Amino acid sequence: MPPTFAFTAREIIDQGRVPQDVFNALKQWCQSEKLPVLADEQLVLFLLSCYNELEATQKTIHAHFKCKVSAPELFFNRDFWAEDVQKAMKVCQMSIFPTRTANNEAIVFWRLQDFSYSKFNLEYIVKLVFMIGEFACYQDPPEGVVILIDLKGLGLWHLTKLRIGPLRKFFKFVQEGYSCKIRQIHIFNTVYFIDKIMVILKPLMSKELYNMIKFHPSNMKMESFFETHLPRDCIPADYEGSLPDQATLSVQTYNALQGMNKFYRDEEQQVKAYKIVQ
Repeated sequence: MPPTFAFTAREIIDQGRVPQDVFNALKQWCQSEKLPVLADEQLVLFLLSCYNELEATQKTIHAHFKCKVSAPELFFNRDFWAEDVQKAMKVCQMSIFPTRTANNEAIVFWRLQDFSYSKFNLEYIVKLVFMIGEFACYQDPPEGVVILIDLKGLGLWHLTKLRIGPLRKFFKFVQEGYSCKIRQIHIFNTVYFIDKIMVILKPLMSKELYNMIKFHPSNMKMESFFETHLPRDCIPADYEGSLPDQATLSVQTYNALQGMNKFYRDEEQQVKAYKIVQ
């Protein structure tokens, strides 16, 4: 059984966001490809992420499953109470903001809450990031995702934890298999050794993704950010915005994630079926 979403494909088609004929063509193609049974809502998400271009959507679907099959440590046992997920939530604060941009883009925020490098496990954190990233599309498909990252508390010793294996799998999925387009990336409190981080990350990134990144220093004037990038009502209170503070938003997001266990279990079985039929 494919995972169940909180929206219906019919709603999105009736809104005019996905053409009926393109949806029908994709569904027929999926059947001819002997793919696992996909929910209509998954088809809609993939089409939206590829601007309703059929060939691009087909490539993304295969990339989505291949990425997940090849990285069970990141995509299997995605249970809220799993030890690795719990450890990741204690190290970092992640949230999906309750308000979206004027373009209906979801905003996802990440920052450390435990600055100890010894507790920083990249694999665990990437697993949580993927859970949150897919949760952002669960209730109402956004037109894209805006990523906010605060590097406060990140030190040179954290660089010793940046393993190429998980990073390569992370960027491959984000760029080829994620069912939502990334629209903006903002880095707050840019650290002095950011060049060393980018030496590691840049070879793994497409030019398009790399060019999205906007680095903001710790002395940045938020008024300028509000005027140029995102409005005040899309930013947490501890960054001079109108939303609750990031700690509160993170707790709210993690609490909501508790109800997603069945979704992730069903999705895991679907991925395993892809491995069987290929």
